[in-house]
Amino acid sequence: MRCENAHFIGPSGSSAYFGGPTMAPMQEIELKFQIPQGALAAVKAELARLPAGLAPAQKLQAAYFDTPDRKLAKARAALRVRQEDEDWVQTLKAAGANAMTRLEDNQAARAFAPDETILPDLSLHQPEAVRQALMRDLGWQPDADPEGAHLGLIQLYRTDMQRLRAQASNEAIHPERAGRVEIALDLGLIAAGDRSVPVHELEIELIDGHAQAVLDIAQGLVKHHGLWLDTQTKAHRGDQLAREAASGVPSPLPPARPRARISVTTTPQQRWVAALDAALEHISHNLSEVALETCDAQQAHRPDLSPWIKGWATGLRRLAWVWRHAPADAQPSAQAAAIQQEIRDLYRQLRPVARRYLPSGQAPALARSASATLLALHVLSVIVEMP
Repeated sequence: MRCENAHFIGPSGSSAYFGGPTMAPMQEIELKFQIPQGALAAVKAELARLPAGLAPAQKLQAAYFDTPDRKLAKARAALRVRQEDEDWVQTLKAAGANAMTRLEDNQAARAFAPDETILPDLSLHQPEAVRQALMRDLGWQPDADPEGAHLGLIQLYRTDMQRLRAQASNEAIHPERAGRVEIALDLGLIAAGDRSVPVHELEIELIDGHAQAVLDIAQGLVKHHGLWLDTQTKAHRGDQLAREAASGVPSPLPPARPRARISVTTTPQQRWVAALDAALEHISHNLSEVALETCDAQQAHRPDLSPWIKGWATGLRRLAWVWRHAPADAQPSAQAAAIQQEIRDLYRQLRPVARRYLPSGQAPALARSASATLLALHVLSVIVEMP
């Protein structure tokens, strides 16, 4: 069971850039990937071959809560109560600084009987950073409403997962940037009303050491098994499913164009990293919507993907512009040239003809390609190396 105090998954300060290559107090670093259905058996087998093997399977059943007007979802946050085998944990998650980081607070919760209505208790979240997030995102007034009973929180969706876990290290690849990671393979479903979607995804989380370990392990799995980066959380997908269950039509979020979060006190190099991260978020949000695995089976019922395809292409142009304005000491010239070529090649595939983007029927395959994910991982490698 993971039942800990608050983890600020992101920089320890208030600036937007990634705050260093190793884990700091109240920081947690992870990436999530989708697994092609045909690769599941091979992924399981590779995890079982790791030196420590697979840990016993863990059963995870969670209820997710939000207000009817989706205050948490709008703030890119999530509140859940989850049974983890015999234990119960309440968790708040909120947006962090980049694709690898999130604010997360896990607290032990009381057990609920099978026929009992599950309800969250906000008083469990005592760390000040977490309380501030709840007050900001929900309008919570802890003195007047300690448990949050009057905020109108309702259960919108649930998840039912089996989790397989293993540990790995990148020491053989980068001994000078070594770290240990936990690899979690989640298999199950997300359900809302009469709707459900399958889940077969993999999370790689830093346990200790250098953040490059997450990226090194990820690159190997992407190359060997065709995994693709997905920045949509289970909460994001669950909220979409709940909206669809209520309205009868798909309810994707509109294409994103995030702004760089830059403090006036940051250095030019830090401002460049913040701009780089915003460009990567611009790409990953739209790419994740295009790659959404349910789109193939439900193409006739989904809206046209062209707005997200265009958003993805715009993000690539933005990344190219930021990359051209990199500080002289940001990365070795060979690495800079290689990433610049990756950006150019992917953009040409996404927009093969002037004024014409890849059709909706073809774009998901490109969004799930190794080249799309590896570009993101290579850019993240630069971000985590910046001071």
